[in-house]
Amino acid sequence: MKRLLIGVFSVCTVLLCCAVSAFVNNKSDTASANPADEGLYIIIDAGHGGMDSGTCAADGTREKDINLSVANKLNSFLLASGYKTVMLRCSDELIGDNSLSTVRARKVSDIRKRLEIAESYPDSVLISIHQNYYSVPKYSGAQVFYSPNSPKSSVLAQSVQDSIVASLQPENNRKVKAVGTNIYLLYNCTRPAIMVECGFLSNTQETEKLKTDSYQTQMALSIMQGIINYLE
Repeated sequence: MKRLLIGVFSVCTVLLCCAVSAFVNNKSDTASANPADEGLYIIIDAGHGGMDSGTCAADGTREKDINLSVANKLNSFLLASGYKTVMLRCSDELIGDNSLSTVRARKVSDIRKRLEIAESYPDSVLISIHQNYYSVPKYSGAQVFYSPNSPKSSVLAQSVQDSIVASLQPENNRKVKAVGTNIYLLYNCTRPAIMVECGFLSNTQETEKLKTDSYQTQMALSIMQGIINYLE
């Protein structure tokens, strides 16, 4: 039974961090790796990167940095729990053709490359990590969006949303939603695919939480528990 007692974050973190070093170097693929022959892979997408910072908080906190930190933690915890993963980016860079002459062309190449890799794993789920932003600073709370192409995507999204609410944000009453054409990666992905907006960088109080290692750890654990609940 792989189910974790997510409510006890400190215990989970110690156990998982002790085990992760045994898995990180030999079970995690990167964006340049070839698809595995068999078995479920969890594709982890840390949104944005490189010249594309994503949104930005008033204090200069960049979305791309939080995305990568949460994604790295999620990757480590999943590996320590025995799952196979693929990180679409492992550092602060875009993964497409960065030799292209325009910013737009490089961004388009990046997002198409992410989709190409995700689609190359026949038995997989895609978890894309992002941070939200809105012009009115009062809004807060995580929200999970899903691909319209697979009925399983909405089930996965609800499982992750429920896990975050139960473990980390009991006051959160946001609903999961299908993405539109503006979210290229999810809209075109045919595998079960979700995007986790962990919180709002437009909200000062939530930004302060999202910047901390402990909150990022709790968020990663909550997302993982939602994935495990879905898979079971």
